[in-house]
Amino acid sequence: MINGTYGHVYDENGKELDTTQEFEAVVEFEKEEIRLPGQFMASHKVMGGSGSGSLMYLKKDSKLQKKILDNPTQKYNYIGKLKDPTANGEEAVLLIGVSFDGAPLAGHSLGEIVEVELDFTFDNYKFLKTM
Repeated sequence: MINGTYGHVYDENGKELDTTQEFEAVVEFEKEEIRLPGQFMASHKVMGGSGSGSLMYLKKDSKLQKKILDNPTQKYNYIGKLKDPTANGEEAVLLIGVSFDGAPLAGHSLGEIVEVELDFTFDNYKFLKTM
């Protein structure tokens, strides 16, 4: 069992996004259905894939939001790391070509800590470390 408390996210400059609460990156496969004679069940062939994810952090400034909004076509690289001291090893994944889907300009709720959620896509990935 791995404890997510020990997860970290780093930007393209190696700076930790130190208030990250949730981070997820997923590769989804694009499949094509193949029907074969005499076979009741359809087969499937992977034809490609796409990467997407989300990042949720506690807001302490507007730097990341401004960076995204100032240049919405810019792509970045991010590293997600997970190193639970009770686990055997460390996991680290480099996300290449991260492009954010948007960024909130403003928002808050009285009596609550402000959270920022950013959805993104990415062009590629590389495992840096695996458990």
